[in-house]
Amino acid sequence: MKLLLVEDSRSVAAFLEQILRREPDIELLPQVTDGRDAVAAVRRWNPQLVLMDLVLPGMDGVDAIAEIMATAPCPIVVLSGQLDTPGRDRTFESLRAGAVDVLAKPTAGGLDAVKEFRERLLRTVRVMAHARVVGRRRTPPNMPVVQVARPVTTLSEGKSCALLAIGGSTGAPPLVYELLRALPSPAPFPVLVAQHIIRGFEPSFARWLGGTGHRTVVAMGGEWLEPGAVFVSPADRDLVVRGGRLQTQPARGVSVPSVDVLFESVAGFHGARAVGLLLTGMGEDGARGLLAMRRAGALTVVQDGASCVVDGMPGAARAMGAASQILTPSEMSALLISLARSSAPFPPSPSGRGSG
Repeated sequence: MKLLLVEDSRSVAAFLEQILRREPDIELLPQVTDGRDAVAAVRRWNPQLVLMDLVLPGMDGVDAIAEIMATAPCPIVVLSGQLDTPGRDRTFESLRAGAVDVLAKPTAGGLDAVKEFRERLLRTVRVMAHARVVGRRRTPPNMPVVQVARPVTTLSEGKSCALLAIGGSTGAPPLVYELLRALPSPAPFPVLVAQHIIRGFEPSFARWLGGTGHRTVVAMGGEWLEPGAVFVSPADRDLVVRGGRLQTQPARGVSVPSVDVLFESVAGFHGARAVGLLLTGMGEDGARGLLAMRRAGALTVVQDGASCVVDGMPGAARAMGAASQILTPSEMSALLISLARSSAPFPPSPSGRGSG
């Protein structure tokens, strides 16, 4: 595959090149250090994948991604050094602009850390080079969500919702953002999000989702399930529902946080009163949990394959018969609007607050 590296740090670029040049199936194109040059290089060389830093001279990485996706779309993986820092959340804005995945920049560490980063880098490069991307026009950030021709009543069938659980992985963050932006605020039910994410990035993710107008926090454990609140799972622990409260627990599998674990706990506590959404992502996490929710009577929604960046998790759920609805992103937005209109507020916690 032809791979374009966009990185202005000589040390980071040298480290990445040392890894990538050893791989016989990767052709590393001449390095680019400027955002504007990155746009021109993509048009010239038509790479199968771009590895892009976000803090660049000439043109910001987010703007470069948006320009590439508008003029010569291709899979872009972001190299991010941003953790929980104040200011603009470039990492997640880059995903909304069209990037398909994020890799944390390498940090100082021993041989084990270098080996772990190398394996993650090569696995991501090889998978994301085949990710589905869609060109997009550059539009203002507050454009209204486009509604669908299918009547909303056929999507929700008048169902009320006491809790909404969302699971996703590769390609899901911008969709979660758009779904929350479509959901009226404050929502009459709590929202739980299990998103596979790099450890340390979840506070920025929650803050970014808060830009949709919903009160969004990273769950620490012990919170009451309050209507109007969006709870994001920690990156290194599983999130579960127990007795009307949220708890976190040590991860039990490879995919962390586990969508299966969250969905199974929701099925056991909320049953038919819950709604589950499974979004784009690699692997099969969430399929078994969504099936448990469907068997408990919940409305279970799976993203349609054509709109997925990677149709792994939704595809597994569809094959398993876990989906009671297979919807496009715009249809899911319409569904959430309908659910908000038809759902009575969830009973408040005894304390009246979410801290427990």
